[in-house]
Amino acid sequence: MSTTRTDTRRTAPRRTATPRKAPDGGRAPARPKKKTSTATPARSRAPRIPFVLLVLCLLGGALVGLLLLRGVIAQEAFAISSLQTQNREMSYEEQRLQSTVAHLETSERIAREAEAMGMEEGDAPLFLDPDAGEVSGGTEGGSTTGSAD
Repeated sequence: MSTTRTDTRRTAPRRTATPRKAPDGGRAPARPKKKTSTATPARSRAPRIPFVLLVLCLLGGALVGLLLLRGVIAQEAFAISSLQTQNREMSYEEQRLQSTVAHLETSERIAREAEAMGMEEGDAPLFLDPDAGEVSGGTEGGSTTGSAD
């Protein structure tokens, strides 16, 4: 079952445009023809120049900023190097002073200097025990007083 359909649209009569007449009764004034060039110099150059100048100024500013930053970093690196050298020298000085103090604290050196000044060795101290009633200590091989034999 095939049915054919006919187009039932109404067709309106076409109207054609009539040329308008100019007020002087003649033809309409001719429009000036536009130049069809790829780029018009007045419009394309004017917006580009400020943009190019802006980009160049930004690049120049970035370059100056980088140079200043590099100078500051170099100065700080020099300060760090100087402080590290000073720290190393102070560490050597500390080690030298520690060895000097260790040498000066030895008991043999203290005894020699004491004898050189005229000091004598004292007797060993004596200790009293009141509960037992004894005296302990003293020199070796010596007698202790108050001990019960």
